[in-house]
Amino acid sequence: MLLSDLTLLQDEIILLLQRLSGSHSTNKKKIVFLINNLDQIIGIFQERRVSGKELNRFVELLMTQREVFVEEELLQSFSKMIAFVQQTEQHMNRPQFNNPTGVGGPRAAAEGHKLDINAQVVEGLVREFASTWKAGIEQINRNVLNNFANFRNGMEILKQVLTQLLLYYTRFQDIIRKVWRSKPPAFCKDLVSTSSILAEIKKYALAI
Repeated sequence: MLLSDLTLLQDEIILLLQRLSGSHSTNKKKIVFLINNLDQIIGIFQERRVSGKELNRFVELLMTQREVFVEEELLQSFSKMIAFVQQTEQHMNRPQFNNPTGVGGPRAAAEGHKLDINAQVVEGLVREFASTWKAGIEQINRNVLNNFANFRNGMEILKQVLTQLLLYYTRFQDIIRKVWRSKPPAFCKDLVSTSSILAEIKKYALAI
């Protein structure tokens, strides 16, 4: 009976948080509200040495909301590159592209126009990232620190956001290598090395 009551109480708390989050004007603000409150609940549980499924349910919800926030935050500064990566990967994962005997075999991978990839668009994305990525990371750092009251929670989220940015850019570079594998375009010289991005990330991750 007591366990049943606790489960019901958890359900009501979660529903209340979801309703209260609805009062915020943007999806990002709703996510920030949920993360801060879930983190606060978890902190109280840990202080009281509560463990088991009662704690785990809130931890899982917090992890889910963090992942949603990561994508929301990255879209503010790097939406064009992310959209390109997602759409192009979806296209390249189609069976006709992966089948060497079909119309989308290795030759298609070597010639960008057969994949409907506009070299000028890619060049624009390369140069835009090269000129804005440091400012973008700095803005992400400010946003995260301003949004999350718990410093450690904020630092963990910052690490997630910056790691995901590095992964997206690595995938972006992989697409360029696959599409123009025989003859890399001249704009490839403007690609930022992943080691440079990682070095910049470490500057902000020192406090973790």
